[in-house]
This record gives sequence, structure tokens and C-alpha cells, in this order.
Amino acid sequence: MIKETGISLAEAMKLEPLKSCQVIAGVNNLDNIITRVNIMADLEILNWIEEGEFLLTTAVHFGNITIEEQVDLLTGMKNRGVEAIAIKIQPYLKSLDENLLRLADEIGLPIIQLDYNISFADIMEPILKEIFDKQSKVIRRVEAIHNDMMELLLKGGTILDVTKDLSDKVGNNIIVKDYYFDEIVCPVENYDICSRREAEIDAYFKKHGISNKNTRTTKYKITIENQERDVYAIPIIARNTVYGNIFLANCNSEIRLTDIQVLESASSIIALELLKKISIQEIENKYKVEFFDDLISNDKIRKSKAIERSNYYKFDKDADYCTFTIGVKSDEDDFEHINRDISKVMYLVDAYCTSKDLVYLVANRKSQINVVFMLKDKKNPQDEVRMLSQQIEEMVVQKMVNLRFVIGIGRIYTGIDNMYRSLKDSQKAVMASDNYVQTRIIEFDALGIYKIFCHADLKDELIDFYEKTLESLVKYDKKKDTELVKTLKVYYEANGNLKKMSEKLFTHYNTVLYRVNRIQEITGTNLEDEQQRYSLQTAIKIMDMYGMHKDY
Repeated sequence: MIKETGISLAEAMKLEPLKSCQVIAGVNNLDNIITRVNIMADLEILNWIEEGEFLLTTAVHFGNITIEEQVDLLTGMKNRGVEAIAIKIQPYLKSLDENLLRLADEIGLPIIQLDYNISFADIMEPILKEIFDKQSKVIRRVEAIHNDMMELLLKGGTILDVTKDLSDKVGNNIIVKDYYFDEIVCPVENYDICSRREAEIDAYFKKHGISNKNTRTTKYKITIENQERDVYAIPIIARNTVYGNIFLANCNSEIRLTDIQVLESASSIIALELLKKISIQEIENKYKVEFFDDLISNDKIRKSKAIERSNYYKFDKDADYCTFTIGVKSDEDDFEHINRDISKVMYLVDAYCTSKDLVYLVANRKSQINVVFMLKDKKNPQDEVRMLSQQIEEMVVQKMVNLRFVIGIGRIYTGIDNMYRSLKDSQKAVMASDNYVQTRIIEFDALGIYKIFCHADLKDELIDFYEKTLESLVKYDKKKDTELVKTLKVYYEANGNLKKMSEKLFTHYNTVLYRVNRIQEITGTNLEDEQQRYSLQTAIKIMDMYGMHKDY
């Protein structure tokens, strides 16, 4: 790729004053590409040279070191990417050592003998001019293609249109992987990566070591159509985040440096287009949230107006409705990262619902996403709800492997004016997941007595009840490092059967008996009394519900 921004040594040898000079070693490597010209002022040059350099020097330095040191110097230059050396040999030396010339032939480093009267400046000027002209052509090409892409988008083109045009211009296959909206844009249908099912794409990239974390253009070796090929991944960056990658594979022709630069320029255009899509999503969500708020409002006027607008979302006022609340959980304080996760889940749910031709509405509040479904199955609506929740769970797990989330399912209600009840149910189900429900899908109807505990109006009374009945035992466990609360839970699981408790706890019968007596002493409760026994069991459920035991 470097040849696009440099000239070959053969081209340089045709320029004045080099065309009168002789190549005395490395004659088979005149296709080496020069991108820079430098003067070797001393033997410390190895610390400063870069790849693609053409070094100009005199033999005075060679005359002051041994042949072994000259060999090391020449090898070091080749390893650092020097493409050729022009040396004024006389009058400093009669000639270079034959062993040195033989080494230059072997390692492919051309040596040119310069006449003493030739000025280094006279050599540098024409070569640098040729290099500058080539680099200017590259810049002009990149700029022209960039302008074409901008004009294409301004005329209403899509990322697919941009990808097709770029693929034609660079003469190789290009795909765009959008990590935010989880889309793959590929203009070539039979391209190996694109022919794979979307579910396999991330695994395919992972297998080949392709990361969505790299913020610089990265080169990979991957197998395409049973052949190992070079693939370049150009990151699409916006808001300091990698939103996707442009992948370029050398399926048809050699990849040029210009191609990489063109795609790096195009990545910023695609990033803007992605940000535009995200902004549209955010605006749509804002209006959906307002509609949602009006629909569940206690203000009769607001609610009435929302019901009137429900036709816009194709809602039938008298149909059956069910609400899901998807709670996204995160231990991070990076709100931007959390918001990206929430936006992506919303996008996935929206795409799923659209593909299933559902009548629905998706909107979010903080870390919760609310989804209202108008149910189609009049005979078995509960089966429809369970199928929807399972498929949404599977999809999110598949697309967002490391995301922690729960799905709360509200009860089914008839009439859109009752939809807010289902929403409250689903939100309470999500709240229940914080402490005592371990499944990812939580049906409010399946919470049993916990449904009562979920009422916000009762929270203070329930906590007060817990503190008066069970808190003393929780504090005792914490202070003495005992397991009396655990023993009490097993007591209820075993219906008070001490023998079964002993087996469950792997503890001697007498120890279990002692623990039960201590529980009664500390709580002041008689477990033989049905009402007191039930009170203590209720307190355990309240503790689990609100996670009070975590405070000690």
C-alpha cells in the first residue's frame, strides 16, 4: 500500500542528478518504495530513521568502524525500513568492502555510489517533489470520495447506498457492522460474512479475533470463501464510543493505502448517520413517554386526550392489554453506557415487535423499559403473553450477552383505560426481582402473597411489622455470626418437623432443637401458637421483599 504515497527507486534513478549514478549493490530491488529522504549525519542514525527512507551519506562513517560494525549498521538500517542508501565513497574510501556489498544484495538493500560533486540538496529536491505529487493525488482522491458520500446522504441516501458506492470505488467487498442497532449492511449478497445468519455474526468476528473495542484501524487475517484474506476493520467512532466497524476485504484486488484512507474518512460520515438515527429514536421515545404518562395519569383530561390519540398507535380502546417492564440492571456509574444499553434493548424490542406485526408501544423511564401489547389471542391471551416474554428474553440474551435484566409481566386487562393497572403490576414484579425472585421473567400474578407486599402504601407498615417481630433475630445473627434466620426459614420449609430440619441443615437433632428455642427466646415468639408462628413467617417474607437483612 505504501507505493501510492512514494516512488520506486527505479523512478528516482531516472531523476537528475541520480541518473548518472551507479547502483553497486541490490540491483534486483529497484522496486523498493521511497517515501522519505534523509541525511545520515552520524552513526546514531538508527535512532531516527523511519520506514520508507532513502538515506544520503558519505563513506567517512564507514571508514571509522570495523567491517563487523558496518555489517551491523547495514542490517539495522534494513530492519528499520530503509529502502536504499546513496553514498559518496571517494575520496573517503577507495571502495566499500566486498562483504558489505554482498550483504546488501542478500538483504535487498540497494547501495548507490554518488559522485563527490553532487549536492545532497540537488538529490532531495526532485525526489521529494515526486513524493509530494503522489501524496497530493491521494489526498485529492480521498477528498473527492468524501464529498461524493456527503452529497449522496444529503440527497436522501442510506448507509447501504454509501456502502455500495464505496465498494464500487475501492473495487473490493465492504460491509458495515453497526453494533448499536445490531445491523449488518452488506451490498454483496454472496459475500461469505453476509451470507451467514445474523445470530452467527458476533461469534464469527470473535472467532477471528475481531474486536468492537479497537479505536484504530486494525488488520486481520480471516477465512472468506475458503481462502485466507486480509481484512481491515475501520472503527466508526462517535461520542468517544465505537458504534461499529467498516470491514474491507481483498476479495477482488489488492487493498491500497488510499482505500483505507477513503474508508477512514467515510467512517465519520457513517457515524453522523448513526447519530441521526439515534436522535430520531430519542425524539420518538420522548413523544411515546408523554403519551404513556398521559395514559396512566390521574388527570381525567390528560387521560381522555391520550385515549383519543391511541388510534395513532393502532390501539383498539376495547381490546385486551398487557404490559411488560424490562428492568436493566448495572453496577456501573457510567450513565452514558447504561443509556446505550437501554436504547439498544428498546431498538431490539421494537424491531422484534415490528417483525411479528404486533400492535405495541415501547417507551422508557430511567432504567426501565415499558412495553404495552394489544393482545390478539382472545381464547388464550396468557399463552400469548408468555410466548412474547420468552421470545423477547431469548432475543436480548442472544444480542446482548453480558446484559443483566429482568422482565416483569403485568396482568391482562380489558380496555386501554385500564392499561395503567397492568403497568403498575409489571413494575411491581420488577421491584420484586431486587431481593427474592431469581428468575429473569416474573409474572405479577405468580407472586402470591408478595403481590400484597408490593403496594407502596403498605411499605412503612410492613417494615414496622418486620422490625417488631424479626429484626432482633437478624441483628443477633450478625453480631454472633450464627444462622438462626436460616434455621427459621428451614423450620417453615419442613413444617416444624425437627427431624427433617436436621437433615436439611446437616445438623444434629439436639442442635436444631436448641436453635429453635433460641429463636423463640430472642424474638419473644411462641412457635406453637399459630398466629405468632404465622406472624414470624410473614416477617421473613417482608425481609426478603425489601432486603432488610442486607443492612446488617
